[in-house]
Amino acid sequence: MNYETVDDPYSDEYLYHEYVEYGDRWIYYDYLTEDFGAFFESLNPIIEVSKQVYDIACFFSLFINFFHLSILSRKTLRTNLVYLIMIGICICDIFQSLGNITQIGMDYIYQVQACYNGTRYSHLMVNLIAKTLQILCRRGSSFLALYIATIRALSVLFPMNNIIGAMTQIKAGVLVMFLVSVASGSWSLVYFVKSKFVVVQNCDSEMVDYFSFTGPVVKLLRPSYLPYRLVDRETWELTYLMVDGFVAIFISICYFLVVIALVIGIRRANKIRKNFSKEEQSRTNTYALVLSMAFSLFVSEAFYAALFYASDIYFGYREQEEFKKLDSFVLTLPIVNSSVHCLICFCMSSQYRDTVRGLFGKRREDKSIVSIVRSSSE
Repeated sequence: MNYETVDDPYSDEYLYHEYVEYGDRWIYYDYLTEDFGAFFESLNPIIEVSKQVYDIACFFSLFINFFHLSILSRKTLRTNLVYLIMIGICICDIFQSLGNITQIGMDYIYQVQACYNGTRYSHLMVNLIAKTLQILCRRGSSFLALYIATIRALSVLFPMNNIIGAMTQIKAGVLVMFLVSVASGSWSLVYFVKSKFVVVQNCDSEMVDYFSFTGPVVKLLRPSYLPYRLVDRETWELTYLMVDGFVAIFISICYFLVVIALVIGIRRANKIRKNFSKEEQSRTNTYALVLSMAFSLFVSEAFYAALFYASDIYFGYREQEEFKKLDSFVLTLPIVNSSVHCLICFCMSSQYRDTVRGLFGKRREDKSIVSIVRSSSE
């Protein structure tokens, strides 16, 4: 399929200035549509704000998830399968925030000297580890949350099934967490192993001696350290991120189907039960908790998948580079989603609220009346 470009293919600008390195290949780099560049230029202020929001959200999420983990690790909660799996999700969110914060902090540890797309080797290694942690923790937390919703839906639809009952045991939850960790770790390790660094040969330059008889002299700027860069936008990386995006879409669709099954099961159970006991009301609150978590993760995963799908559609065009600038916005959604989990648990789980009150010495008192009966022999 042939596409028209917005530049003259025989101009000097096309021949000498409009190339960009795509991994180890050189291709023409132009907009597929004329108005797309102007549209993204109007979004630059919003993109800059989203980057700042992303940095702040990483710190906020770290503190919130540490508090969330301190509540979930209490004995009254960790003996419940749902909260046990949520501990695994919380740990994934903490490691993801730590990786992001470390990546942000590297920009302030030392001065990045003038060199086009070149930094210290240690800086690139930290960025690569942070990216690997993002992939590992994002996949792990999404699969664990899907497991919670699936178990709740199956327990409602098939309450007397022995297999479903075995899947709700603590041992089964620990096994699932282990398998998800191995699978997510192996998937993220592929990205870490296949990524490579190369030495930057051409750094920035500046014009000096403007009044020389021979004209201005170009002076290359050399940093005090050997600069490296990450070889990005290679075919394997684009395929890898595309597959990761499709996995996110698959999880989002599964969430949607599981939520529908859960709602149908709850409505069917409510028609059978005429009177709700306190225990049944608590179970209903747990289902509301699962529904809220499923919806929030559905939104975050859907936006993440849509970004990489759009990047694949515009492969080889400048739109793809513009879509890359939206990473901060898309990655902020999972961070906000992980922070909201603590609030969702507090609002929809009485057991979680009682644990928080007990942590601060404000546990709800038992107001049951005990009557004392004296014997007639006294």
